[in-house]
Amino acid sequence: MSKLSFAPSILVLPLALVSIQAQVAETKTGTATVSGRVTLKGEPARGVSVILQAQNPGTANSPRAKADENGRFSFAGVAAGRYWISALAPGYVSPGDVRTLDVAEGDKVENIEIEIRRGSVIAGRISDSQGRPVIEETITLSRLDSNNRPQNYSSRSPNFDNSRTDDRGAYRIYGLPEGRYLVSVGYSQSSGLNRIVSSREFYPRVFYPNASGESEAKVIEVSEGSEAADIDITVPDPKKTHDIYGRVVDAGAGQPVAGVEIVVGGLPRDGRLTETYTRSGVRSGPNGEFRLLGVLPGKYSILIPPEDSGEFISDLVIIDISEGDATGVEIRARQGASISGVAIIEGTNDPKVLAKLSQVNLAVNIRSIGPNPPHSLQKRFVRVSADGSFRINGLHAGKASITTWGPGDLRGFKVGRVERNGAPAPEGIELDPGEHVTGVRVILIYGTLTLRGAVKIIGGAFPAGQRFIVSARRVDLQNGSGVEIDAQEQFVIENLAPGEYEIRVSPVNRERLDPQIIRHFISFRERVVVTGGNQQPVSILIDLKSH
Repeated sequence: MSKLSFAPSILVLPLALVSIQAQVAETKTGTATVSGRVTLKGEPARGVSVILQAQNPGTANSPRAKADENGRFSFAGVAAGRYWISALAPGYVSPGDVRTLDVAEGDKVENIEIEIRRGSVIAGRISDSQGRPVIEETITLSRLDSNNRPQNYSSRSPNFDNSRTDDRGAYRIYGLPEGRYLVSVGYSQSSGLNRIVSSREFYPRVFYPNASGESEAKVIEVSEGSEAADIDITVPDPKKTHDIYGRVVDAGAGQPVAGVEIVVGGLPRDGRLTETYTRSGVRSGPNGEFRLLGVLPGKYSILIPPEDSGEFISDLVIIDISEGDATGVEIRARQGASISGVAIIEGTNDPKVLAKLSQVNLAVNIRSIGPNPPHSLQKRFVRVSADGSFRINGLHAGKASITTWGPGDLRGFKVGRVERNGAPAPEGIELDPGEHVTGVRVILIYGTLTLRGAVKIIGGAFPAGQRFIVSARRVDLQNGSGVEIDAQEQFVIENLAPGEYEIRVSPVNRERLDPQIIRHFISFRERVVVTGGNQQPVSILIDLKSH
């Protein structure tokens, strides 16, 4: 049997850059072990680096190992926690990309199979209308899904450092999984986050082979280990960006408002923004004046976003800078709505837990009504005071839901229910424009228990490549906790309080599943009682042939 050998490399994983060429000090050790094998075409892949990257940095170590001559790897002293596990060799890809593992103290996780395949390559040259190389321009890849819909493609590997053109205008993107791709370069005038480029010129977006839109683009199909060369694109002459000049005034008094940020969003559809916003970093001056420089031509909405420390918000202002700069733009600022009340901890008299109340952060999410900002602008945070009181300002009209947010041991706090003037508000709190809602009571539950289990599918196979979330909601509370099933079809839900829970299993992406299978998951419910630290693992059985 041949043994394939690989040189060390560097793998970029979510939230961290981990060197696999040298061992580093571990932050925490444990008693678990993880082992498995790396293969290429069914044969051992010697020397491939395998990394266990903790999903919660600082709470567990992040060990790394190399596959031996038989392709086997082993980790000892692994601390309890949730990890990404992945293998990488230069120019190779893993069909499963990064997988998730839940590890408990003393666990012996074995037989983890990681397959790698030879990656494919897309290469070409970008030149301008005069035939000159276009230097340091970023290449954009879109991968077509099973329904031929293009999805922006990115990888956690470092190969995409090579997606920029060199001094010859050449690019070579390697380590790609087999598939069908669209290749483009330049900025789209409706490209979402790339509205403010802060330069005086830009290249309009062009798809291979020199098409102005996706519908005319040619699909590049690559198989395992293949190379698509000469994917050349000629960009047209650069266009000029435009500027936006205006001022912010108080909607009531008409006086200038200083110190508020201006953001740029897409045009609204049916009263709602269809795209995310672009943070500009630009704030209004002493006389309310502002200017946004280097904005792509097009039609946009601009507004004042909610800020954690501010009270001002604004409605959308629609502008058109397709042909030139916009001047004399006026943004009318007004006081937003607010929510105030008190948070209490229920179900414990432990003074150590009660003392943490002033460390708890509440997160308020607004489901907008009318022409308000997209959801990404509608999340606010506030720290609870020592006496449990809180107040959140600068909110848009809509329905507000309250959750908790916090690092470390504060994750044990969950919002059990929310009350308004003594009445439960399970669907959230309705906010009218500028309304000041008082008498809100947030009941926090503190939990330290863990529920472990596994999901088993009968009457069919676990859908390949699909991700699932297992959620647990205590039956007497409004909110629950969820976690993704790991690579072994197991789950660990932490920070639960004692009680009876309803368990549900939901697919992350329903578009990839047969509607009949979706119905099985949606209809599934199971009750589990969580009682103490010696909680036995549960087995969740889903029969795809039932009903």
